[in-house]
Amino acid sequence: MRSKVAGSTSDRGWLPERCDVEHGAETTPVWARFVGRRDVLLDEYGARLRAMHSALAEDEATLRSCVEHAGSILDECAASLREGRVVSSEDAWVMAWEIGARRAAGNVHPAESLRAAAVLIELTVRTLQEVCADDRAALHLLCTAMLTLNQSISLRMHVASIAYERFLYEQFKRAQVDGVHSLAREIHDHVGNGVSLAHRQLELYDVLHSEDCAIARDRVVRARLVLTETMDTTRRLIAGLRPHVPVAGLREALEAFVASVDSTSTVVEVVVEGDEHRLSREVLGELYTVVREALRNALQHAAASRISTFVEITPWRVVAVVEDDGTGFDRHLPGTGYGLASMTERATLLGGELTITSTRGTGTRLEVTIPLMEAGHAIGA
Repeated sequence: MRSKVAGSTSDRGWLPERCDVEHGAETTPVWARFVGRRDVLLDEYGARLRAMHSALAEDEATLRSCVEHAGSILDECAASLREGRVVSSEDAWVMAWEIGARRAAGNVHPAESLRAAAVLIELTVRTLQEVCADDRAALHLLCTAMLTLNQSISLRMHVASIAYERFLYEQFKRAQVDGVHSLAREIHDHVGNGVSLAHRQLELYDVLHSEDCAIARDRVVRARLVLTETMDTTRRLIAGLRPHVPVAGLREALEAFVASVDSTSTVVEVVVEGDEHRLSREVLGELYTVVREALRNALQHAAASRISTFVEITPWRVVAVVEDDGTGFDRHLPGTGYGLASMTERATLLGGELTITSTRGTGTRLEVTIPLMEAGHAIGA
């Protein structure tokens, strides 16, 4: 679709319905001769972009958009030849903004636009010289068209660069927000968990120190160990590293966590089936964090008599289920805590899914499924 050019005297813009003179190229207006070369010029422009392996010619839709944009620039040049003055399209900046945003979204570097502009300038100048060659009075029109070409491309490049920078800025802001959310998850799931465990051990110390000094001292020792691990985790977070993946197997790490909570009123069962070596360190670390958080929630809030944890690892996926017979809860009510959102985000970032089934008085069932077919999720599968 050709652009409407400002300053045109025709309701249909600058486009001619017929040449002013039917016979003799030398008597045909310069602008009409240029219009007659328009489609050939655009075809050559598209072919040149393909030949130079431009990113703007990687697919037909992108190339078509680029050629249409070039066509709007040629329309302005033709209008300037007809009007005898520099003209501009009314919607040039709108088109340039849209193209700049699309190219940023497609990760097309601005250098590709500069290369394409250089090709269009070369072809357009050559065509203008050819259509003006036999007209001694066309020097003024040639200069006017050249000025229009320069203005048209400069304006579009300027607007497109602003759109490109705005898109990247928005991406940067989103990345910042995602980074904040990620840090919040790490603090909650690692630092918060460690502080909570240490606090629990100190509470037990308050209860036991007057009855059994040996057991009470053990609680203090455990609290100190948990706080030391929490400080190490905090240092890793500050350094921007991933959370620590348990050195021991997943079952051993989960059992160690359950033992550190030391809840004598709840029976906790941990079963892990399948080859853990199929899991990448990232998946193993995130899975451990999610299951551990589910266990922590159940132990602290569910008032359950029994909690079962089952993890199944297959070549295609890993499924973990944590189920308790506790009081249950309504997850849609406010105040259910940040932990559920954190677990959901962790599963989603790995391409997985987390589902929670719970009603008051009937217990809670949490299931997380992570596919292992994505690149980097599995080892030796």
